This record gives sequence, C-alpha cells and structure tokens, in this order.
Amino acid sequence: MRYQYPSLAPSYHPSGKDSYGNEVSRLARPLPVEYLLVDVPASTPLTPQFTFFASDNVTPFPVENRLVDGQIQEFTSLCTYMQQFGPDQFFEAISDFHLLLFIMTMDMLPMKDYMSPLLEAIRQNDRQKALEWARSEHWATVEQLISATTASPPMNSQSVSFGDDGSSSAGAGIGIGVGTSSSVTATSTQSLWTCPHCTFLNPAELGSCEMCSLPRM
Repeated sequence: MRYQYPSLAPSYHPSGKDSYGNEVSRLARPLPVEYLLVDVPASTPLTPQFTFFASDNVTPFPVENRLVDGQIQEFTSLCTYMQQFGPDQFFEAISDFHLLLFIMTMDMLPMKDYMSPLLEAIRQNDRQKALEWARSEHWATVEQLISATTASPPMNSQSVSFGDDGSSSAGAGIGIGVGTSSSVTATSTQSLWTCPHCTFLNPAELGSCEMCSLPRM
C-alpha cells in the first residue's frame, strides 16, 4: 500500500503472476474489503483475578453502565450490598471498585470531596485508616440513610454501624432516632409531617416521603 502525491489517496497494488508466469503488480480498484478486516482479540478471562475484595459468599456491587445485563446502580443497591457485611467488615465491604465509583458520584450525597483518605487506606491495605474514615460524619450520614431505607429495627434493638468501635455508651449506639409513643401520637394527629431527609411536607396518611421515598421516622 502506498500514497500517491498530491492526492494522498491510498492505493493498493497486489502482486501476482500473469498468463506467462511473470511477476506483475496491478492496481486494485476498488479496494478489496478483505484488506480492511483486522483480527482484534478481545475476551474475558476464564478465572478473573480480583484486585479488590472478592468472596463467593458475597454478591458484588452492580457494575455501572450494565443496564442490559440487569445491573442497576441505585441507593437500594447500596443498602442491599452493605447488609451482607458485619460491623467489623467495613474494609472488606468498601473494597469494591464499582461501589467506590458509585458513592463518589451518587446523586443523593456525592462523596467525591471526602474520599481521599479512604482511597489511600485501600491502596495501602490499611484497615485501621479505613475504620477511622468510617467514623467520619460524612459516612455516618450515609449510614443513617441506609438505616432509614432498609426495614426499621425493633424499638428495643440497638443498631450497629461500621464506625462504632464499641467504646460508646448504649444510648449512643442507637441508630436513627425512634421517637416516644407520645410524640408519635402527636405527629399522627397533624395533617402534615416533614420528611427529616429532604424537608418535604407529606400527608399524614403516607408512611414514606412522597419526594425522596425514604420512610417516615
């Protein structure tokens, strides 16, 4: 293949033999389509090797941009994923690339500006630094939203967060506050109630916010 000046248009000159057995080159026009076909090897490994945490007993966080495969990234996906881990498994739970990308850019509470210490802890495989980040107010807000989105625990139960190191008192371990019976009665008599998450006013008969869909507390 060569370029002809001044048009700079490529021309293809295949070589062959004429009827007398002489080696000759001829101008091939139009250009054969087969000449443009290129084999590009592309496949997935039979046995993937994970850089981040992987376990057969844990369902990985959904992959972004995989709607055709039924993998949808939404806040309920975060809640379902985090429920697979215990309070002492924050480092394993957060060591997921697709989870990190989701919490960095999620619409409800983007964490991009606060994740540098966490990413550094994961890069260094430092469990202690990751737990320290889990005690930050930014992740505590996410945990409260997760607790509000999932099923409410019994009133006499104590919610456990990843940032709780067990040194706090029993009262401090309670998750999203559960009001007393008198306050609940007073709230039920009102015509409207204010969502504690988005401050939207909702009718008294609704059990979840009409705007953000989070449950009433």
